Amino acid sequence: MTHPEPHGKKRRKKLHHHVTKYLFERDTIFATISVFVLLILLRLIPINFYVLNPLKLALKDFDFNDMAYAKLEKGADSIDRRIAIVNIGDADREEIAYLIESVAAMQPKVIGLDILFEGEREEHKDSILREVLKKTKNLISVSRLVPIGDSIIVDPNYFDSSLNMRGAANLIGEDIGTIRYYVPFEEVNGKKYPHISSAIIREYDRSAYEKLEKRHKVVETINYTRKVNDESIRELKGYQIIQGENLLMGQVKEYLIKDKIVLLGYVNPNPNNIEDKKFTPMNTKYAGKQRPDMNGVVVQANIISMVLDGNYIKKMPKWAAWLVAAIIGWLHMSLFMRYYLEDHIWFHLVAKLAQVFSAIFFAYLGILIFDQYRIKIDMKYTLYVIILAVDVIYFYEALVVWLHKKFGYKTVFHQHHHG
Repeated sequence: MTHPEPHGKKRRKKLHHHVTKYLFERDTIFATISVFVLLILLRLIPINFYVLNPLKLALKDFDFNDMAYAKLEKGADSIDRRIAIVNIGDADREEIAYLIESVAAMQPKVIGLDILFEGEREEHKDSILREVLKKTKNLISVSRLVPIGDSIIVDPNYFDSSLNMRGAANLIGEDIGTIRYYVPFEEVNGKKYPHISSAIIREYDRSAYEKLEKRHKVVETINYTRKVNDESIRELKGYQIIQGENLLMGQVKEYLIKDKIVLLGYVNPNPNNIEDKKFTPMNTKYAGKQRPDMNGVVVQANIISMVLDGNYIKKMPKWAAWLVAAIIGWLHMSLFMRYYLEDHIWFHLVAKLAQVFSAIFFAYLGILIFDQYRIKIDMKYTLYVIILAVDVIYFYEALVVWLHKKFGYKTVFHQHHHG
């Protein structure tokens, strides 16, 4: 006595048959290869596709992984007590000098000054600041690197002669979009010039600095973990902000500064105040960002936390991204070929549904992996292949049918008629 197969098992076998029936056909393999050939040709054509594609222009600053920061609220659960940020507010140069003196008196391990001084101001105040900068040996000030032709130079700072140590403040993308990357070391006049965060880490934790050097990364992805501490709801999850006026009035306990990294810069947690703010992945509006969300000194603090913790973001190798694209593209091509040749009336519906569901699935998978393991998987090549596969089938059919008529080339397209 035979028992009928369970309904679920029958459906799985039918789906498997739809996907794999043409999997090992020569035409399926060659059509898949044709998609990659087309991708390479498109990359070689010197056309500005942003001009031709308004949607791509709108999404060029969008990264699916931003949702892990903005909506899933991925970040550290505690305050980073190694770092204190002193808010300089509207302090002038004399007041900044007194702030540096007050911080230095509490014996921090290193002081980072996230302020660029351009040109002469009031002579008396400039002279006070100059003397303080000279005598504060553990202070590192920011500089600005400027490209000149094929080389890079350090933009002159009015107090250059008084500064003991400097580091670049440049962040990749700060002028055009979201800050996701930075350069730990830049080559200036044939020598390695550190980013401000790298210079601070060198003085604070030599072991972490050496690990950063050994990574030999030209560009690092910033792993954001904290915003400024929200005093209104008493959450201790970000960075502790010390108000400059409180420091000058002696209202700050020494333990908040002693042996720590102290960053002096402008901070304003008010979302409506965008002065000296950058767009970051922690922006609550992850697509179509309108307001920058994080002050530059807080971005620098996030970089420092990342390096001290060794909490770097790992990226899928490019070869792995292409391999995944080839395998998944091949499976989709097999499915598309089956409907194209045998149930053409359903071909476009099945193809569009497969494209939509694949895009949603791979976007979700990428966000999930990034959220849980801080690994960025690059699925854009896979999505490109799935999208292009449908149109490539038409071109491929025309080519192989012509080859069949002209040279007797064997192809499944000659054996089937759309119906």
